Amino acid sequence: MNAKLVAIYRYALQADRMDVTLRQAVEVVGYSEKQVKRDIKAWEAVGWVTYQAGKGRGHESMLRFQSDFDETLQAWVVTSFSEATMAQAAKWLEWDWPPALRELIQARIWNRFGFEQTEEDRFIFPRTRTLESLDPLDIHIAMEASLSRHVFDRLFEWDGTTVQPSLAHHMEETPFGFRCYIRKGVAFHNGMTLTAKDVVYSLSRLLARGKQVWLFAPIDWVDSPAPYVVDLYTKAHRAYIERLLAQTPASVTYEGAEGIVGTGPFKLEKQSGDVVRLRAFERGLRPRPSLDVVEFVTFSEADHAKWSARDDHSVVKWIAEAGARYLMFNLQHSWLKEDVTARRAIQRAIHKQAFVELGGERHQVAHGFFPETSRPIPLDEPGRSSKRPLRLLHLPFDVSTEDAALVASQLRAAGFIVETETYTLSCLLQEETLRRADLILCGEMMSEDLDLAFLAFLTSELSLVGKLVAHETELRTMMDRYRQTDMSTWPLLHREVERYLTESALVIPLYHVERERSFPSFLGDVPVDIFGHPRYDQLWIRPSV
Repeated sequence: MNAKLVAIYRYALQADRMDVTLRQAVEVVGYSEKQVKRDIKAWEAVGWVTYQAGKGRGHESMLRFQSDFDETLQAWVVTSFSEATMAQAAKWLEWDWPPALRELIQARIWNRFGFEQTEEDRFIFPRTRTLESLDPLDIHIAMEASLSRHVFDRLFEWDGTTVQPSLAHHMEETPFGFRCYIRKGVAFHNGMTLTAKDVVYSLSRLLARGKQVWLFAPIDWVDSPAPYVVDLYTKAHRAYIERLLAQTPASVTYEGAEGIVGTGPFKLEKQSGDVVRLRAFERGLRPRPSLDVVEFVTFSEADHAKWSARDDHSVVKWIAEAGARYLMFNLQHSWLKEDVTARRAIQRAIHKQAFVELGGERHQVAHGFFPETSRPIPLDEPGRSSKRPLRLLHLPFDVSTEDAALVASQLRAAGFIVETETYTLSCLLQEETLRRADLILCGEMMSEDLDLAFLAFLTSELSLVGKLVAHETELRTMMDRYRQTDMSTWPLLHREVERYLTESALVIPLYHVERERSFPSFLGDVPVDIFGHPRYDQLWIRPSV
């Protein structure tokens, strides 16, 4: 059975027939006549169809389905589904099924999402996009960051208020910086024992090839004088270094298997475009998860929406995100880079309250990136509009499309010429994408350590803002003040930086997000991590006894 035969059968049903011409079959599937004839031979061999070649002018070749083909197809679905993986089953939904059969497959898939208790406890969850790399150095998306922290550990952990020991059980000050003592007996997912050399490799890799160069620059280098001792050479104070070493990019990974092998509660068993599978690790630093397997299957956006709307999704959590959806000026490739007057005119033309009134997860007007301290900042007198066209890029999702339409209408009302285009998340930071943009709609969800997340947002190569303001010397001078200022006064610096971003018309925060996350009722009180995603290492299934 394959997608071609199913599509041809649906075409025949829509015409209220059990046969189609070869010409019609070729048009339906979009393959060559030679390829379709090859398939027909195989279908005929198993008794699903009969084929009669046309003889003479005016007599077309005909493909006829057996009278019991509908029952045959349903039986194939039931039998094959019991043997198929979730990734394979999800792919079937891409076939052009007759509506009744599609609903059958859909129902079976829905019933397998969530907890599955057989020989092992599994949690299977749908995703609407292929997950990107879990390598700690490459991560710039909250979902990937959340999963990465289930696979890798760090020297320290930040719980939102304090730093807790993790792979390092103790740290002491030295004349050159700090000395960390590594826990003994911790194993990597490949069975190798963690030692100081693995920590040195991971941190040295971060310092040499990481995308958050500015943030980690206070660490000069890392060395190891003994198997479970790591020396950090730095002039930075202890609070900063501990919090820095608790960040996702500072995760410890195994040399030669970067982004794959760690010491976390789950090991990465499979990663492809269709599925990401995590399996509980028996010898980790933390207690073994109760779940044996956590699996994420790529699923269409339409099917995911229908699944999420089911009645059993009764556990709802509203999570206010630090950060904001924002409009970014392309300060590298656009004509706006040199035209601050036009940027200020754009700034004045944006009416932020109108975005909040669109509803959904748009929670409150944003004047910066910290919702609790978001306050209006006075703007200069409006500049003149320009007749030079503006190209506005946005993500292809419904919310982003609505935001882009509103931005475009507000700018057109102010006299600007606006064209809109979409970009994909994986291509956002690529030069090819940036070179075709004047304005970019994007979003920042600050998590982990909010203070350091804000600094990374403004300096990291993995942040759109960080990438596009990299040459703003005055802003970089302001950022350097953080290194000479006690962390207790950083919130005051945050306000100064946000004011500078607004007054210089570099970026326009639009609104803060409060995200609704709904979970099936069988999950109960879902423990949520700092990224707003479930703590899979704390989920469990009550055994059937």
